Amino acid sequence: MKRIGLLCLFMSVAVLITVSNVRAADKVIKPYVEGEVGYSSIKMESGGFNTAGPHENTGDDRASRVVPALHAGAKFFNVVRGDIGFHYRGKSEFTTNSFAPPIPTFFYQTEVKDVYSLMFSVFAEPFQFKNFTPYVGAGIGSTWMKVATNDSVVTADDSQTKFTWQVEAGIQYAFTDNLSVRAGYRYVDMGKFDVPLSDSLAIPVGNLTGRLTAHEVMAAFRYTF
Repeated sequence: MKRIGLLCLFMSVAVLITVSNVRAADKVIKPYVEGEVGYSSIKMESGGFNTAGPHENTGDDRASRVVPALHAGAKFFNVVRGDIGFHYRGKSEFTTNSFAPPIPTFFYQTEVKDVYSLMFSVFAEPFQFKNFTPYVGAGIGSTWMKVATNDSVVTADDSQTKFTWQVEAGIQYAFTDNLSVRAGYRYVDMGKFDVPLSDSLAIPVGNLTGRLTAHEVMAAFRYTF
């Protein structure tokens, strides 16, 4: 996964170097920068096996976050955009089932924090109606996160890097040739973390997994050079 992150970083640098050498007057390639803010509903689906039970880990939970992001990219021939996005999803807390015969009596309190995503995306903008332009797109990248969990008997604390993919769609409105805004929806799959559990004596007692996905709505302000 670190290789994926390095690849995304290399692609980011390559795009920025390329667009910095293209004049906006050429109208073929139009570089831009963008600030974004969104609302994210993040879901964690838990899994894994606790050998101290022994039992499977089950359940899911949701958390909501405000997500700021920065983008840099370029529009090509007025129909395709390439975009590098850096997203910060902060800290989210989830409660899922631990030892549970027959009603859950222990629960995992899982904290996923310092969640950063670096994404490379491609967008299609097939047509423009007056100043409005709809778009659809998809992207891949990496998410870095720290995961800590505790059910009062077993604990885990680990850092993870996961392959991430996303799809999104929305609409843009251009005030001028340089200034525009957009609003849209994004679905993000940040992959599945897998952290080792241990007891109070630091003896390994299985693992906890959590698949992180998110539904997001966002708005952004763009400046095109």
